[in-house]
Amino acid sequence: MLTIALEQATFYAYHGLYPEEAIIGNNFVLDVAVRIPGTVPIDDLSETVNYQGIYEVAKAVMAVPRPLLEEVVYELTDALKQRFPGIQHSIVTLRKMAPPMGASIRNSLVSLEKDY
Repeated sequence: MLTIALEQATFYAYHGLYPEEAIIGNNFVLDVAVRIPGTVPIDDLSETVNYQGIYEVAKAVMAVPRPLLEEVVYELTDALKQRFPGIQHSIVTLRKMAPPMGASIRNSLVSLEKDY
């Protein structure tokens, strides 16, 4: 298998369950790794997953506010598979930095690993 990934893509977005999160937003850090068959050498972009395309999909998904981070990672995995049908496996990890919990917490995290 061949892995194509983006690590620590940062977004300012408005995901969150509480009304104030929809108003003030937060910083998010996204890691995306996808796997495609890697049995033969690849010498053309059309034979692989373009990481610029991964970013474009992530940017579109992150722009739509959702109450739960779980919704975001599921939506992102579905959108990636739709755009790049050759994906056989993905891992999407989304961190909400300094979540508003009244405590000193670096980040919360939701991660989804999926076989297709």
